[in-house]
Amino acid sequence: MDNLPKEETLRLYEEHLRMEKQHGDRHVVDELVLEKRAKYYKNILENNPTNYDIWIDLLMLELKRKDWVRTRETFENAVKNVPPSKTEKRFWKRYIYIWILYCTFEEIDAKDIERAKQVYERILNLIPHTEFTFSKIWIMYSHFYIRCKNLDMARKVYGNAIGKCPKDKIFKAYIQLEMQLGNFDRCRKIYEKYLDVFPDNP
Repeated sequence: MDNLPKEETLRLYEEHLRMEKQHGDRHVVDELVLEKRAKYYKNILENNPTNYDIWIDLLMLELKRKDWVRTRETFENAVKNVPPSKTEKRFWKRYIYIWILYCTFEEIDAKDIERAKQVYERILNLIPHTEFTFSKIWIMYSHFYIRCKNLDMARKVYGNAIGKCPKDKIFKAYIQLEMQLGNFDRCRKIYEKYLDVFPDNP
C-alpha cells in the first residue's frame, strides 16, 4: 500500500483487520482488500486516464492476483490511453514503461511467446519514430528473439532499428551481440554504418 495516501492506507488496514475478524478466511479478506484498492485506482483513472503511475499501481495489483485474463484486460485498457503529444518524448516515458511491463508479463508470467511478440510489434508500430524512439524497446525485442533462439530475427530487429531510427545505444547493443558471437566481419560492417551515421563521434 506504499503508493496510497497515508490516510487511505490506514483506512484500508483498519478495514482489513475488521474483515479478518468478521470473516476469518485470510484469503477472502485479502481479495476484498485488493478489490477495494483496485476500485480506488479506477476512480482516479476515470477522471485522469493518462495518469500512467496509477495505471502501473493497478497493474501491479492485478499481477499479484494472478488472474491473467483480468490482468491482460487491464493492460489493454491502460495502453489505449496514448499520450496526447506525438512530438514530445517526455509524455511517453511512463506510458512506454506500461508496454515494457506488458511485454514482460506475456513472456515471463503468462508464458505466451506469440502474444509477447505481438505486444512488441504493436508498440514499435505506435511509437512515432520520426520524432523520437526508445532504444530500450528495440534492444529488449532483439533479446526476446535471442531467448527464443532465433538469431536471424534478433539481427533483423536491430537492422530495422538502425534503418528507422539509428541511435548510439542500438548500434552498441548490436555490436556487442556480434562481438559475443565472434562475428568480427559483421562487427566491422556495423561500425562502418555507425561511422556513416555519427561521423563526428570520436
